[in-house]
Amino acid sequence: MYTVGRLAKRHGLSRSTLLYYDRIGLLRPTGHAKGEYRQYSEADDARLARIREYRRAGIALDEIRRMLDGHAGTSVAGALENRLRELNREMDGLREQQRLVAGLLGRSDLLAEAEAMDKATWVSLLASAGFTEADMRNWHVRFERSDPDRHEQFLRALRIPAPEISAIRAMAAAPHEILNLNRESGRFMELFFKIYEGLDREGPGSFAMTERAYRLCRDVPDKPEILELGCGSGGATIPLAQISGGTVTATEVYRPFLDALIERAQAAGVADRVIAAVMDMGDIRAEPESFDLIWCEGAAYILGVDKALAQWKPFLKPGGCLCITDAVWLVDPESAPDELREFWARGYPAMRTAEANNAAARTAGYDVLGDFTIDAACWDAFYGDVEKRLDAIEPVYGDDPDGRAIIDMTRHEIGLYRRHPGAYSYQFHVFRKPS
Repeated sequence: MYTVGRLAKRHGLSRSTLLYYDRIGLLRPTGHAKGEYRQYSEADDARLARIREYRRAGIALDEIRRMLDGHAGTSVAGALENRLRELNREMDGLREQQRLVAGLLGRSDLLAEAEAMDKATWVSLLASAGFTEADMRNWHVRFERSDPDRHEQFLRALRIPAPEISAIRAMAAAPHEILNLNRESGRFMELFFKIYEGLDREGPGSFAMTERAYRLCRDVPDKPEILELGCGSGGATIPLAQISGGTVTATEVYRPFLDALIERAQAAGVADRVIAAVMDMGDIRAEPESFDLIWCEGAAYILGVDKALAQWKPFLKPGGCLCITDAVWLVDPESAPDELREFWARGYPAMRTAEANNAAARTAGYDVLGDFTIDAACWDAFYGDVEKRLDAIEPVYGDDPDGRAIIDMTRHEIGLYRRHPGAYSYQFHVFRKPS
């Protein structure tokens, strides 16, 4: 017989994973010893080995449970056929890359134009092969998601500067919705990220606001496991680690932000409790029910609040809390000034009121623990910091078409906020997954 700890160690899993498998009925212990300690048999050990095999094949836990329990209408062959179809779709994307590269290798006349391949030659090759800008973006997306290390090596081989490589990879790894920005070129995204490098925060907020929201969380353990999504350079990460005493897994798609976060965590003395990871908030790589708290300041809109509520909930432990900030109308949107409505119709068409967000959370099965509007001082400090950054980069990027567009767009946003104070703001929402 095995204890839960011994069985977990035997298979290289965490104890919490086996407890989760028990809770969903995937792997229940054969018996319990005194004190209700779980005891697993040799048959349980064999079942877990099969579970791990199926997981390596990419089969979902619910499907594995049905396969192992022999439910009607489900078979191992059927499940594996479904997985095969998924793999075939992935392979179709890889075959497209193969065809492209093979075709390009046949264009020796173009390759001969440069002693070594560089970005300009590569773009020329793609264009000569009939690729549009959208095709090029999709190619990077497939490459990044199928083999991120080789994608980075390829970009370096083109002698692309490191900041632009980070921007291209961030674009490729980001949730699909970010590709719906008005301007989608890698150059635009590179400059867009650059504006926010070096800021204290990438959005309005403060230590006090983060602490106030944390205090609304109910029944959080003394040293919680926290997942922060869209952490930026750590404006909320450091306060979270300091306030909670727990471990913060801070995730972001733009690597330079994570590099800055690590330096800030070291300076604040919390580096041992901050884990920096490149991760897409729409594709969380963690076991279900792994976290006591999921935190996202100023970034949930990228995925969409409704989608975030649904997709992030499975990763919360029962009774765990979800904390987000979201831009909301403080007035009736229909009565807002035309220039405001027009701007946000383009920039964030899904923006709604705080109560509408709360209603959506209840529909998604959360308890609403509280919400509040962040202080206006947070906006003043943030926009003041951004303006200093714009002043610094304008001499460098002001004549660049993409740079000019970003600078003008950002200054316009700041002007709108100052002309219409109290029309909209960031709202902190604190939701709880029922136990």
